[in-house]
This record gives sequence, C-alpha cells and structure tokens, in this order.
Amino acid sequence: MDALPQFELLRPRTLDDVIKARADHPGSQMLGGGTDLVVNIRRGIVAPPTLIDVNHVAELRAIKADARALEIGAAVTLAELAAHPQVLRHYPVVAQAAGFIAGPTHRNMGTVGGNLCLDTRCLFYNQSEWWRSANNHCLKTSGDICHVAPKSRGICFATYSGDLAPALLTLGAEVFDLGPGQAAHIPPHLPHSLSVLEDAEVVSVKSIVGGAGHRI
Repeated sequence: MDALPQFELLRPRTLDDVIKARADHPGSQMLGGGTDLVVNIRRGIVAPPTLIDVNHVAELRAIKADARALEIGAAVTLAELAAHPQVLRHYPVVAQAAGFIAGPTHRNMGTVGGNLCLDTRCLFYNQSEWWRSANNHCLKTSGDICHVAPKSRGICFATYSGDLAPALLTLGAEVFDLGPGQAAHIPPHLPHSLSVLEDAEVVSVKSIVGGAGHRI
C-alpha cells in the first residue's frame, strides 16, 4: 500500500457541526473506525480532501433499545452493538450479526454506519493503483470491462459485503440520512439503497417493532 496522502481532519463535537462541516467541504468523507476507508485511501481508490471524524458526537455514539424500538447511531462500534444488554435481549439477531463481523480488533474499531455504507468490493478493484493500472482498470473505475465476467456487457459484478443489513432487514429498519436542513429516511430495503448510502451525509438506523414480545 502507498502512504496516506495529505488531507484535512475535522473533529466536530455536535451533530449540527458535523452536518455543517459536510456541507462546507465538498468531497469530504465521514471517518468512523476507518477500517475500510483508510485502507481505500492508502490504495488510491479514494482521495477525499477532508475527513470528518464523527467519533466524538454523542448523538452518533448512542444506542437506544427496548421492546418497542431500536435506534443506533452511526459511530457506534460493532463490538458495542454486539455486547449491548438491551440489544442482546430484544434484538439478538442484530447483536449476533455484529458479533460475527470480521475479528475482534475490527469490531472494536469498525462502526455501524461504516458497515452499512461499505462500497461494493471486487478482487480486481480493491487493489493498489499500480495493480489496477496494470490490468487496464475496470468498469468500477475508468475501464470498459468487468474482469470478473468479461462477457457481462457493461455490468459490474462487484458485490456488497455489509453484514448488518440483512439482520436489520428482518426488523424493517430504516436508515436516516441527516443532511443540511433535512432528515431524509431510506426505506427498509437497505441493499436496494446502497447507492444512496455510499453518499450519505450522517447515518443513523431505527427500527420500530409492532409490540412487546417481538423476537427474531
């Protein structure tokens, strides 16, 4: 991997400051655990001029869970979600999904927002810049062929690898994309909304359960 390029790092403390920083810095990206983003920066896949560290924003670090509803902030780590007593009690499918993602060190750093907003992956794409150039790139960058399926006629076969989305789908969860002056929500069909999630402003997840005793 290459060394990290120069970028500006912002550390807002409130949700309003995060939204303002995102609006004031076009091309910026959110930084949670960095387990995917920092690797992609070092590989030259992305080069955001500004990173916005959301780990110190209380609203994005919160988990609210009871028998009626579950709400998860984007900066909650996977380890925190997997070990949360009320999530384990009322939403074990979510706790179990979070607990099986990658390894312990990744779960200690990786966040809910990051896992939901993962870019699609491919062996021919998630490589260094010189490696991609040596293969004349692909449909996901500046090439004109999918190396996985050369006869795909313009269809990219890079796949989504987020682990939490299927579990949240079972609960009919909604993803809230908080932008300047708005709080848009993305319906429960999470995998069909990935193109929206990749460019999301600030993400939180909410699931409203019909009544007490609902278990997955």
